[in-house]
Amino acid sequence: MSVQNLSSAVSEKKSKDIEQTANNLNTPYLAPQGMSRASQLLPFLPFGITTLWAWSRDGRFPAPIKLSSTMTAWRNAEVLAWLNNQTTSTSSEV
Repeated sequence: MSVQNLSSAVSEKKSKDIEQTANNLNTPYLAPQGMSRASQLLPFLPFGITTLWAWSRDGRFPAPIKLSSTMTAWRNAEVLAWLNNQTTSTSSEV
C-alpha cells in the first residue's frame, strides 16, 4: 500500500469515527465531504437564513451551487473552511 493510499485510508477512517461518535452523542455533525442545503447548515452557523443568503451573494460566505431550478446547496468543505477561518480570526483578535 502506498503512502498516499494509507494516508487516504486513515483520513477516511478518522472521518467515519468522528461521524459515528457524533451520531452516538446526538451531536450535529457536518461531514467534510458532500453538500448541504441551507436548513442543514443553519445549526452550525452563528446567523440566520437571511444573512446566509446575503453573505453568499456578496462574497462573505461561500457561494452556493444551483443543483436544479428548486435546489441549492453549499459544499461542506468550503463551509467548514469558512467556519475554521472565522474561529481563527476571532481567536487571534482576542
